[in-house]
Amino acid sequence: MYSGLDVEQIIEDLMRVERIPVDRVFQQKVQTEWKRDAYRDVNMKFLRLRNMSFDMGLQGTFDRRTAVSSREDILTVTATGGTQEGSFELTVNKLATAARTVYSRAGSKLNAFFEEEEGPEEASFSLLGADGEYHEISVARNDDLFSIAKKINENKALGIQAFTDGEDISLTTRATGKQAKIEILVDDPDGFAARVFGDGEVKSIGQDAEVIVNGIGITSSENTVNLNGLVVQLHQADEDATVRVNVTHDVDAVVDRIKEFVNQYNEIVEELNSALREEVFRDFPPLTDEQKAEMSDKEIELWEERARSGLLRSDRLISGVLSDMRLALGGAVEGLEEYKSLADIGITTGTWFENGKLYLNEEKLRSALSDNADEVRDLFTQAGEGKEQGFAKRLTEVLDRGMERITQTAGRATSVYDDSFLGERIREYEDRLEAMEERLLRTEESHWRRFTAMEQVLSQLYAQSDWLYQQLLGMQGG
Repeated sequence: MYSGLDVEQIIEDLMRVERIPVDRVFQQKVQTEWKRDAYRDVNMKFLRLRNMSFDMGLQGTFDRRTAVSSREDILTVTATGGTQEGSFELTVNKLATAARTVYSRAGSKLNAFFEEEEGPEEASFSLLGADGEYHEISVARNDDLFSIAKKINENKALGIQAFTDGEDISLTTRATGKQAKIEILVDDPDGFAARVFGDGEVKSIGQDAEVIVNGIGITSSENTVNLNGLVVQLHQADEDATVRVNVTHDVDAVVDRIKEFVNQYNEIVEELNSALREEVFRDFPPLTDEQKAEMSDKEIELWEERARSGLLRSDRLISGVLSDMRLALGGAVEGLEEYKSLADIGITTGTWFENGKLYLNEEKLRSALSDNADEVRDLFTQAGEGKEQGFAKRLTEVLDRGMERITQTAGRATSVYDDSFLGERIREYEDRLEAMEERLLRTEESHWRRFTAMEQVLSQLYAQSDWLYQQLLGMQGG
């Protein structure tokens, strides 16, 4: 280089200055992406609460029942939401059984069939399946009793389990009740079924369960019986034993569900209010790739922790949803008589600086559920418009509207194309960055051309100077 200048370093320094506006747009883009992601995280929190609120708006959440059997060795019970409270007296006369047949010495008979002179190489028999159709089972000369059992077990349409031990084979239907049958056709041309399994077609029929419930006889093909929402599992038959079943309102389950709702509400309210108050560190913008290259991983982590702080500080959209949530849980539900507000059942709101935190008086809630469980249920689930709506339904609608507004602002992570407000902003930044990068490239090329031209001029000047110097030396020598 004739100039003696470090051109590469000069151009690098010039381009660093030129890149400042580009880095500023890049940082704005990154901040917008972070804010979009923060909004989406908020929507996930709202979705969890919304799902909980939706469940609290269902009558089944409150119509919990618990059932107790006096003889669990005979039967056990499970209550569902549709079970009526009260007492039942049950006597189990019979259990439902499967159809079962044991074919003794079938192995010897099988061997004898194929060992006869001029005996066939293969045979078959037809077995009635659970689908009501006969299914043919092929048997080869080299098959034994175990391989026949395997073929039966592998045919799912049969619904029969085969088991062998020595020369005996047992067939048992997977279904129970009178509809369960073991039936082998014995009119096959080669007489295989008659020789191996004996005479007759219907070999076994299952048995229905027989139960007397409050004096009414009931039959069932299974040992699980549904009595108007009360699921009874039969274990043992005893005609002389009367089993008492008591069905009561499951207050503990309802209290636990309401406590879960209150805790989740408070958790989300606290997290979002903390985000709204989070400090902003304006001296910590997002790092560029060049800046990250000069820092350690720990330094990058600490920097970005502060750079991300305060993304949602004083955000009007989120604070508006939180305000609507507080309003949804306030006031009273019209149309109810005794329990009209959450405070009436022990759920109160804290002081103003606690930002709508809920407090639960469990003793008062239990008392309300014991006194008038239906009205406590309606306090959350009542349908209608405006003040007639139950609190859970009000909150669900508020969260649906709030989540939709956030989605319009930040989009969804699952969307193929993000047409939200922030999504459009990010694409605008990307377009600007692309144009600015192209302009930087042209600027850098221009700098190189100028310095190259300068070096070429200096080269010419030095060449002319050398020529003049040589001429002067020649004249002095002459």
